[in-house]
Amino acid sequence: MSKTRLPFPRLHHLGSAVVSALLLLLFLGPASTRSSEPESSPTLPLHLERHFPELARVVSAPPAARPAGRRTPSARERYLAAIPYSQEIRRAARSQGLDSLLLASVVEAESAFRPDAVSPKGALGLMQLLPLHFAAHEEPFDPAVNLATGAEYLAQMRRRFDGDLELALAAYHAGPSAVERFGGLPPYRETRQYVGRVLDLYRVHQSSLSERSAAPLERFAQRGS
Repeated sequence: MSKTRLPFPRLHHLGSAVVSALLLLLFLGPASTRSSEPESSPTLPLHLERHFPELARVVSAPPAARPAGRRTPSARERYLAAIPYSQEIRRAARSQGLDSLLLASVVEAESAFRPDAVSPKGALGLMQLLPLHFAAHEEPFDPAVNLATGAEYLAQMRRRFDGDLELALAAYHAGPSAVERFGGLPPYRETRQYVGRVLDLYRVHQSSLSERSAAPLERFAQRGS
C-alpha cells in the first residue's frame, strides 16, 4: 500500500500534532496577529511563508472598497451659503469666470438681493438689467435668469476694458460708451459712488472670508499652546 502524501510536502517531517496546529493557525490565525497586520497585507499568520514557501499561495482576500464619504465644503462655499441666492450666484459666476463674491457684491449694491426690484429707470431684478438685455421668452425676475444674464454682461464689460474692474463696473452702471467717451470713470457722481460701493462690499466679503478661513487654525494653535 502506498503512503498517503500530505498536501504540503514539507509538513510530513513535523508530525501530525504539529501539522494540525499549523493548519489551524494558517486558516484561522490568532486575533492578536490579525489586529497588528494591515488589512491589505498578503502575508500569512505568524509569517509561515518564510518557513514554508509552499503556503505563500494562500493569501487573505483584499479588503472591500469603502464608499467614499461626502466632500467637506470649503470655507468659501460655507461663507457663500449664507448669502441669498448663493447657488444661483455661484453657478452664474462660474459660467463666466467671475469671482462669486464679486458677483454677490454687485447684486447687493444693485438690489440688496431683492429679485422683484424695479428702479425708476426701469431696471429689473437682482442685477437691475434693462428689458433689452433679455430675450422675449426670458423672465427678468427669475433669479437664475437675471443672474446669468447679468454675469454675462459684467464679464463682457471686463473683457472690453482689458480686465480693469473699476471701468467694467462703471460700464455696467453707466454704459460702455460713457466710459469710452471720457476715457475712464465718467464724472457722474452716482456712477462713482456705485463703483466705490461695489468695491467696498467686495473687499469686506474677501476680508470676512479670510478671517473665517483663519479662525480654525487660530483655535488649533490655542489648543496646542
